Amino acid sequence: MNTVTSTETNSQPYQLEITCPLGMENVLEQELHALGLVDTRLGEAQVKLNTDLEGAYKVCLWSRVGNRVMLPLAQFTMTSADELYDGVKSIDWRLHLNESATIAIDFHGTNESIRNTQFGAVRAKDAIVDYFVERTGDRPSVEKTQPDVRIAVRLKRDVMTVSLDLSGDSLHRRGYRQSGSFAPLKENLAAGLLLRAGWGTEDTFKQLVDPMCGSGTFLVEAAMISLNMAPGLRRSYWGFKGWQQHDHRMWQRLNDEAKNSKKSFDEVGITFTGTDIEQRAIAASRENIKRAGLTGYIDVNMSPFQDHNFNLSDIPGLVITNPPYGERLGEEMALMSLYRQLGEWVVNNCNGWRFFMLTSMENLAKQIPIRPDKNTRVINGGIECRAYRFPVEDKFIKHDVVSSAILSSGSQMFANRLAKNAKKMQKWAKKAKISCYRVYDADMPEYAVAIDIYGDWAHVQEYQAPKSIDPAKAQQRLYDVIAAVPSALGIPESQVVLKYRQRQSGKGQYEKLDTSKHEMTVSEYDCDFIVNLKDYLDTGLFLDHRPVRKLIQQKANGKRFLNLFCYTATASVHAGQGGARSTLSVDMSNTYTEWSRRNIELNEFSERDHKVVRADCFEWLRTNEEKFDLIFMDPPTFSNSKKMAEVLDIQRDHVDLVNLAMDRLAEGGELIFSNNYRRFQLSEEIENRYEVENITKESIDLDFERNTKIHQCWIIRHGEEKQSRISNMDLFSSDF
Repeated sequence: MNTVTSTETNSQPYQLEITCPLGMENVLEQELHALGLVDTRLGEAQVKLNTDLEGAYKVCLWSRVGNRVMLPLAQFTMTSADELYDGVKSIDWRLHLNESATIAIDFHGTNESIRNTQFGAVRAKDAIVDYFVERTGDRPSVEKTQPDVRIAVRLKRDVMTVSLDLSGDSLHRRGYRQSGSFAPLKENLAAGLLLRAGWGTEDTFKQLVDPMCGSGTFLVEAAMISLNMAPGLRRSYWGFKGWQQHDHRMWQRLNDEAKNSKKSFDEVGITFTGTDIEQRAIAASRENIKRAGLTGYIDVNMSPFQDHNFNLSDIPGLVITNPPYGERLGEEMALMSLYRQLGEWVVNNCNGWRFFMLTSMENLAKQIPIRPDKNTRVINGGIECRAYRFPVEDKFIKHDVVSSAILSSGSQMFANRLAKNAKKMQKWAKKAKISCYRVYDADMPEYAVAIDIYGDWAHVQEYQAPKSIDPAKAQQRLYDVIAAVPSALGIPESQVVLKYRQRQSGKGQYEKLDTSKHEMTVSEYDCDFIVNLKDYLDTGLFLDHRPVRKLIQQKANGKRFLNLFCYTATASVHAGQGGARSTLSVDMSNTYTEWSRRNIELNEFSERDHKVVRADCFEWLRTNEEKFDLIFMDPPTFSNSKKMAEVLDIQRDHVDLVNLAMDRLAEGGELIFSNNYRRFQLSEEIENRYEVENITKESIDLDFERNTKIHQCWIIRHGEEKQSRISNMDLFSSDF
């Protein structure tokens, strides 16, 4: 292949487009100006540069922030595949490659004519191949990994841009980071954030600390900036190596100059220190440091930053870090303490320094007790984030919130109410031998959450705010709650789970929120249950039905028990514990029927006498002919699951449902019917046809007295039967 090899006189002007991470455009432009490349124009996620060949090489070799260096060859309008083909073929390709070259086409974008990028790439390739076949009888071949020339085709609406990718691969790939590294922070974004923080542009910094260093990207990039190490020196592949206008001698000279410009650590006099609590993170960072040739210059340790001796000096330095974000509210809850500790550690140890932090969660950033003077929107790993710059100076420090023990006025007000509730409920629960109970249920309307205790864990559910409530205010109140719960209940933040609750229907009721498999076993009236506080919207135990389960346990001795819409079969376990001859639990959810079997097995009941069936309860009732002495039915308010033959609306359908259940009820038997639809009205048809006893009031325990509409409950018997029975009031109040 013929390339320029000797003259170094190529001063042909090139109009380059240098792409970069969104939000780093100004940083990239400043970097180019520092290289003497000043003819620039800002664009979105790119900087346009007019320069010569040497300038193009300098960008490839020295840009720490850029993604790719693109040389546009042609731009044209296209509304059909034929116009795409003709436009690409019209380019004078002999100026850029010959027939023996290997090529790759990167095609991005679609429109009405080109709806598939692979098809677009094939048409562009065909155009280039046909261009050479018609002139030489030979053709370039396709090589996807490291071709001689990489060609980028960008389609935006009906405008096509064809460019040479001189970088050949993204410039963030410096060659030092292990492939498959778990760190999502790319090298060029890390470098851009360092430059944005002032690293390398302000001579006052003599220390750099990353207290949650991950795979060490900030540390390595900072050291490379300080040592004036060209980020492109370690790369073995470039997109211009097979380009007809490539000047090998010029490129080699620039590489030699870059190698000779590297400084020594003695010259810069800067220390680089990082910590992380993950062993695999420290192992990855040490390997990356080694591959970058920086072993012995960067110190990383597996240690919580709170406990590590960083040997910080009074000479100003930079603390920069990319802490975990937490993409779920439950994760946010656990992270609030971490962010507060980080902020307090910076305030207490880094006076006069600068603190720079990247996070996707604004409310986590607010846990830092310092006011930022700047913040920048960036995209990290597909997540919209902000990079905050905090001057660690007295006028920026929020002295009133430096201690995590100090709550805002809203948090303190909520905490006082919660602590008062907890004191009352703990005494009651201890006496009743209950380990799972509700301690708060929107007592203060502006703090619309429900808080349940499961042993030494707290389960917090935020109710969906009305549309009239300002979302920003609702979110701030939620964070007041988050801040108050651990101190008011004496529960570590790591043992508080937060969920956002809204109406669920169909399969949404059963879909996972998480995959942590956070299961624990709890006890209730000598029954054991598996609960899961994180993975699903509900935990596996409806606390408001505790008195009803107790009633079932007292009534079940010697009886055949049917549990319809059984959920996790907790009522069946109570029936078994009460001496039921048999239990049958029916639900249409695979998740819940499997959970039911595990609950039954946990309590050591035999599968022979305590069965679980997966079925649509309506269909099962229509086709089954068994009789039962005691039936419990707690259907959902609404369900449109695909597993059901019909949509269930409890107000509309409860007459048919109750009649079907009563057909299965043996002589002298009882149906306990419940639902949680607040506006539910029991049909007069049911009241006229059967003997109906409303036990709603008796079925509400102390922890739900503020929310008496949480469910309604009736005992229904065949009307002609006037059997003697124990008063249900007595059963509710009796002790085990």
